[in-house]
Amino acid sequence: MDAEEIAKKYSMSELRPIAKKYGIATRCVKKIEIVRAFPPEAIAELEGSKTPKMK
Repeated sequence: MDAEEIAKKYSMSELRPIAKKYGIATRCVKKIEIVRAFPPEAIAELEGSKTPKMK
């Protein structure tokens, strides 16, 4: 999955804690820039934390 798809899929509230964990600034930055700055393990963590909502 490329950075644009990940940025569309997740909200800032989901991206912010992981960005903070990896030391990526989140103020005055677009979602796409945050996702591009993520190391591969951060993207794997983000994908693993997303659980489908049950209806």
